[in-house]
This record gives sequence, C-alpha cells and structure tokens, in this order.
Amino acid sequence: MAFKRHLFKVVVCLGVGALLFILTYLVIGSRVEVQPETQLSGAGQGLLGKKELVAGELRDPDVALAWLLEGLLVSEPTLSVEHSSRVMSNGKFSWKRVWLKGVTCDINALADILELSRKTLRDEFNYQLLLSSDPNRGSLGFLIVDGYEVVVVANFIAPVQQPVLELEPDRPQLAIVIDDLGRSLECAADFASLPMSLTFAIFPQLSNSRKVARYFVARQCDIILHMPMEPLDFPTQDPGPGALFRSMSDDQLRQAFVVGLDFLPGIIGVNNHMGSCLTADAQKMVQVMDVLKGRDLFFLDSRTIADSVAYKNALAAGIPALQRDVFIDNDRDVEKIVEQFQVLIEIARVRGAAIGIGHPYPETLEALALLPRMVALAGVEIVAVQSLLKQK
Repeated sequence: MAFKRHLFKVVVCLGVGALLFILTYLVIGSRVEVQPETQLSGAGQGLLGKKELVAGELRDPDVALAWLLEGLLVSEPTLSVEHSSRVMSNGKFSWKRVWLKGVTCDINALADILELSRKTLRDEFNYQLLLSSDPNRGSLGFLIVDGYEVVVVANFIAPVQQPVLELEPDRPQLAIVIDDLGRSLECAADFASLPMSLTFAIFPQLSNSRKVARYFVARQCDIILHMPMEPLDFPTQDPGPGALFRSMSDDQLRQAFVVGLDFLPGIIGVNNHMGSCLTADAQKMVQVMDVLKGRDLFFLDSRTIADSVAYKNALAAGIPALQRDVFIDNDRDVEKIVEQFQVLIEIARVRGAAIGIGHPYPETLEALALLPRMVALAGVEIVAVQSLLKQK
C-alpha cells in the first residue's frame, strides 16, 4: 500500500512538471503583435501597422529604440538621424542613455508619428515619451524616460525654418536643490556664493543645522527641511537623527516630524532624505501629510524610489507639491554632472520646467559654475523651486 501511495505521488509530480513545462514554452514562445489604436494611413502605418515584438525583449531599451527609429524612417524616408550613446550609472544600477539629433522635412508629421507611438512605448516597453513641438520655430524635441532615468534625449529641426511668431513664449525654467546641508557652515557659504537661485535642503538635529539655516536666511536664500526617512536597506543605510520609520505609531511619527519641522528657522518646504521605504507606503504618507497640512509649506518628493506615493499624497492633502526629475551628481565627476545638466535642460524645454537635486560635493560646486552659460545658450532660466509652484 505504501509503495502504491509513493508511486501515485511520483506520477502526480511528473504530471505537474510536464504541465508547467508546456505553459512555460507557450509563454516564452508567444509573440505580441502591436496594433494601432486607430486605423492609420501613410506615415502612421509605417510605425505601428506591421511591427512584431518578441515578448522577452519588451523591456530592452535597444529594442524599443530600434522599433521607434525603424517606424520613423519608414514613415519619412528623407529623415536624417544621428545618434550617440553612453552607459550611465547611479551606483546601484546602469542604463544606456542615447542622444539623437536629426533633420526632418515635416515637423508636424513627425510629431504626429511620435504621438501615435506614445501608447506603445508605455504599454509594451514601460517607457514614458515626453514630446515638445514648435512648428513656428522649426524644432521638435522628445525624451524617453525609464522610471525616473532618461533613456533617450532627441532634438530635430526643419531645414528651412518658418518665420518666428512675434509673441515671445515663456522661457522654460530649471530649479536646483542642494541636499544634505547642515554639517558645515563653510560648505554652505561656498554654495551660497554661486550667482544663481538655488534652494538648500538642511538636515534637522545636526550640530550646525541651525547656524547653516540662519546663514542662508540672512542672505535671502530659500531653505527647506531635509527630513530623514527610512530607506529600504535600513539599518545598513542610516538616515540620520530624527528620522521617520514605518514601525512608528501614528503618535510617534507625528511627534518626530513636528520636532523636525520646528527645528529649523525660516523653512519654506520639506523634502525627503532617503525614504525609499517610507515614501512608498501610502498609509504612512497620509500621516506625514496630515502633519504638514496647515503649515504653509510645500513638499518636494525627492523620488528615491520609483514607487514613491509622496507627491500624490501631498496633492491629495491639498499641499503644494513638486517632484524631482534628475539627480545631478550620483556620479561625482564634473563632466558627468554637466551631462546631467544637459538632460535637465532638455526636460525643461519639453515640459516647461525641471528640478534637479545635487549634494554639497566639490565636483558639484565646480560644475554649477558652468550652468549659467549652459542655460543662457539654451534659452532656459534658473529659478528657485518655489517659483515653479507659482507657475504650476
């Protein structure tokens, strides 16, 4: 009898294994055909009508870019495109950034084709496409964003630009926040001396935090509270004194946050330090925003994790809110920081505004000295973060 039971178990296991193998084969071997949302004609059919994508390759940026470029070139054979690429890293993971530039005979047609590709890029590749087109100036730009890193930066021009309209458009705006301040007054003075409107995020409860805050306020610089919050890899990463943790009760979290808010004189807002664990917790973010309500402060989501709900919860609570676009100095190299500035400029030109976050490194200070000339050449304006709230 025991032998029969054992034999029965073996037969069942083999049957389940065979079924799993068949299902796996069907999933891996399946092909997904991209279908357009609407019936297209001419150029649009070249992009979306015939292309098949292998399911296992859908998240590959090279496949996504090849798909997009093939569609563009089929749709407009005279299109000229140059591209270069570079592997970028933020210390935790790497991605490829591609720069495109080209010449198009029809800005409007190219913009239409890109609009048609937007849904496919989002649904099939998990990329967001941001598009800005100005036919009157013969220019078009777009970004492809993977999570919160930029994969593609592209600019196209028409060979013969049409006359420029007399109406002067609003200039795109760019804001820079310097995090992790409060340890050194000398470091604060170095960044305050830069000839641009920066916003400074200061830690609570450090020995020099109040001195640094008073120094900036005396020079009419905008300061915000850089509130420590629990990261995913705590306790390997320590967010610092006064931090907010998921394990706190409602009263403990409220008390800790109030202490931080009341610690610094002259703050106009708050952003998170670390917080990849806490800012992804919707319940805790509701509690954080309940404390922040009624204080006449804004919240800037540093977006240390793509799943952060802090920005959404701030808006839901009626708190003015913004979110970071690019960390400018994850790689402490002046040349690479300048590259991040160029990405910020492109985002500002496409969206109308962009926010970068940096840190009080010597390399960041050196690179920031180059930023005013870069934005002047690009027609972009450097502003304080709170100016973006007014624009919004």
